[in-house]
Amino acid sequence: MLFRLFALAFSFIVPFANATSEERLTLSGSTSVTYLIDVLSEHYEKETGDTVEVQGTGSSAGILAVNKGISELGMSSRYLKSTELMPDLKTHVIAYDGLTLVVHPENPIVSLSSAQIADIYRGKITNWNQVGGEDRKIAVVSRELASGSRYSFETFMGLTRIYKGEQVSDISSSLLVVNANSMVKMLVSNNKHAVGYISAGSIEPSVKSISVDGVSYSLANMEDGSYKLSRPFLLLHKKGELSEITQDFLDYVLSEKSQKLAGDMGFIPAIR
Repeated sequence: MLFRLFALAFSFIVPFANATSEERLTLSGSTSVTYLIDVLSEHYEKETGDTVEVQGTGSSAGILAVNKGISELGMSSRYLKSTELMPDLKTHVIAYDGLTLVVHPENPIVSLSSAQIADIYRGKITNWNQVGGEDRKIAVVSRELASGSRYSFETFMGLTRIYKGEQVSDISSSLLVVNANSMVKMLVSNNKHAVGYISAGSIEPSVKSISVDGVSYSLANMEDGSYKLSRPFLLLHKKGELSEITQDFLDYVLSEKSQKLAGDMGFIPAIR
């Protein structure tokens, strides 16, 4: 009887011990990078049994979380600003991505110039007929201030100005602002007169990519420099010894297998 009780107790202890042996990693930051990391983490979890939680909070939030010691690993879809650079911060380029302007698939517009795009986002062009389209008001979608995509897009398009010594956004205050790459796609795919910008690696049939200055987005055009709207995908952390799962996951993301998967998804691998 005593042996049976001991065996029964042990049967409860062993599963509990196995459950707690699983390691867990949380990443936060860019929603554009999240699209790639979600896929890589899914493969990683299947291979290791560990758990990776990915939180799309925006590049600025991810950088701040690492600098403040809240998160061990952050994600950014832009290079760091001078005010964010810290002596103990290390960044890793894990892929390169393009930004692309997207419209509804039924929108007849196929190309816009940089000047036209800038005027649309400044609120100077408000109707599609001003750029050769239908007589419909343009529904302009942008990202939140913490977004790396927004920072890169505004920098590329010259949509910034200097205010009190700081570079600030110079887009219209009447635009619709959303906080995720997926939200831009959802709004544009459901509105025939909307326009927005997203990570080119996350293009889906629900939206149509349009050319900028006559150059369409493609990996070839981004690699040869003819398509200008390109930016890095970064993982960042404090210098020094990382936890075992953080180092293991970082090595996994930069492995040949993961880099090939990033290329298959439409990104340019950082290591080739």
